[in-house]
Amino acid sequence: MPPARTVPAPLKYVVGIDIAKDTFVACFGRIDLHQHMSFGKEITFANTLAGFAALLAWASKQQGVDAPCWFVVEATGVYYEELAYFLADQAQALSVLLPNKVKHFAQSTEQKSKTDQLDARLLCRFGLERALPAWQPPTPALRQLRALSRERQSLTQQAARLKTQRHAYEHSYQPDARTLDRLNNRLHLLEQQLHAVDHDLAALLATEPELARKLAHLTSVPGIGLTTALVVVAETNGFVLMENERQLASYAGLDVVQRQSGLSAGATRISRRGNVRLRTALYLPAVSSLRYNPQQIAFYARLRARQPSGKPGVIAVMRKLLLLCYSLWKNDCAYDPHYHPARCPEKEVAPAS
Repeated sequence: MPPARTVPAPLKYVVGIDIAKDTFVACFGRIDLHQHMSFGKEITFANTLAGFAALLAWASKQQGVDAPCWFVVEATGVYYEELAYFLADQAQALSVLLPNKVKHFAQSTEQKSKTDQLDARLLCRFGLERALPAWQPPTPALRQLRALSRERQSLTQQAARLKTQRHAYEHSYQPDARTLDRLNNRLHLLEQQLHAVDHDLAALLATEPELARKLAHLTSVPGIGLTTALVVVAETNGFVLMENERQLASYAGLDVVQRQSGLSAGATRISRRGNVRLRTALYLPAVSSLRYNPQQIAFYARLRARQPSGKPGVIAVMRKLLLLCYSLWKNDCAYDPHYHPARCPEKEVAPAS
């Protein structure tokens, strides 16, 4: 009689979740020591607390033996946040993936169709094949800081557009006084709301002295003001998931990429595949630092000696300021203009445009 065939024990369990506004689809999968993957049937749950509890109960029933279970969610708008915080509160291992990463992984597979069920299975496969970083929820203070800084950015942009609109209408032929009054009233309302947001930010920092102290390290850099420091810290969640400078530059879309094939070589450029709020917040500080920061002025001058255009140099200064903020935050120290690292400096590279 032949011996009974043994089934390899699972190495890891993964639940891929494709989430929408009212529901989400979950797919359970496993991978064994022989790297063989198997998937279960996709199940739909309500995007509510009851649905979250049902998801955990369903996932626990799928596990036959004690093996780590990992939840993988795509960051679709804000619809994933309640589930992500619920799983974090339940001490569940969770990865939240940016949509562009999921898109690139999908392109590497043979999957051509797109449905909620197929997307859930794709996320499950992604988690089985790759070692994904764990998602860490921001602290309540950082979460409030991000909400307020984003609201402030939005109000500032609206006010700038409204000022341009008012200026154009004032200089048009026979502008209507009533329309001008309404434009002025809207602008006044935006200014009041900006003042209220600034008041809330000040109150937050007053109750979070540790956060205020570390923000002061960033504002010690010439060219970096409090508004910029708030955006940098809020959008990076206090750099909690950043393991090195390259990850941070990539997250901000300030990493340099090159296109080369055979004898054809394109100009180096920044990827722009990252957090646009960070890049927007760093532009004016970079321009300002070229007037008041001697180190950045010298750095920019060296780049301009090799580049006919000034734009790549400004982008390089933006990247340098962001990495400097990262270093000051991680090392918990203020800016020292006379500091020189013991190691050799990295090669200075600027994008062509």
